[in-house]
Amino acid sequence: MRSILIILLLVNSMACVTVHNKRHAAAVLTLQDSYCKPPGTVVAASVPISGNADTILAANNDLRSRFSVPGILMLHALGLTADIHRLLRLQADTDLASRVQVLEIKTHVNSQLLGAMADINATAAELDCEGERVDQVVSYIDSRNAARNNKLVVASIALGAAAAIAGALISNDDLNKGVAIGAGGIGAGLGLATLNPKGKKMAFYHHRNLLRAVWTGKVDSCFSPFIGYMLTEKHFSNSGTASLLQNLKKRWIAYQFEGDEQQGAQSVIFTDGGIYRSDDLHARAAMTNQLQAVIRAVSQQLHDLLLEMNNITTAH
Repeated sequence: MRSILIILLLVNSMACVTVHNKRHAAAVLTLQDSYCKPPGTVVAASVPISGNADTILAANNDLRSRFSVPGILMLHALGLTADIHRLLRLQADTDLASRVQVLEIKTHVNSQLLGAMADINATAAELDCEGERVDQVVSYIDSRNAARNNKLVVASIALGAAAAIAGALISNDDLNKGVAIGAGGIGAGLGLATLNPKGKKMAFYHHRNLLRAVWTGKVDSCFSPFIGYMLTEKHFSNSGTASLLQNLKKRWIAYQFEGDEQQGAQSVIFTDGGIYRSDDLHARAAMTNQLQAVIRAVSQQLHDLLLEMNNITTAH
């Protein structure tokens, strides 16, 4: 009977390892709500960003020898195509008035391009901040899960040892079998608990949700008109057949949601936030990093435009 009491005490103590420790909650209170400051709209195009890309390219066909297709579309998005046409005409003139006008145009164009770069960098910085916030929560949850699993493993070992000792001390064969079966069942339960893929959970909020803007295609809710245009215009992607936004969403469906778009549509990731489990947090961290990479790719295309502009402004 003493051995049975020992086992029961062990089982009771093992039940306590899954109790939530409220003292840890204070450690993540500052991470639950987003503290990442959204960027203001730096770029204000002088004309609406509209029009069919093929029509825009046809109307600016004379620029094709100096600018790439993405470059011409970016100039259009920033309202600079008329300035570029005027700049190219005036550069052939050598009189003082023309030179002054050329300088004014260059100043305006450079101001708009640098503003666009600042706009992109601000968005990338916001994503970097959000990614870091998610990573901190993921690290916290993973450490809690690791500690929990370690306790379950130790408890399982202790239970096995206690059952072995009880088997040696209990002479009643039927009772011995009962103890062995009970210990085995509890041990199996502990083993399954360590394999729980969802682990612990916590509240995590993001009322301004850039990932949702990509998923729904409503980029104007979170991105500036310039960045939104580059994300949704297919000519800015490598394939030229689908936009950067569409390609990113396809990758999310394939890799984060295992090809199940409906599962993605129901995910907490695309809401204002709520209860996140470990796997949800890992997915959000990966998706935030992927979106940031796309924004950096947009930045590279703008950098290429700056080089193209430098070539025409230093040619004369």
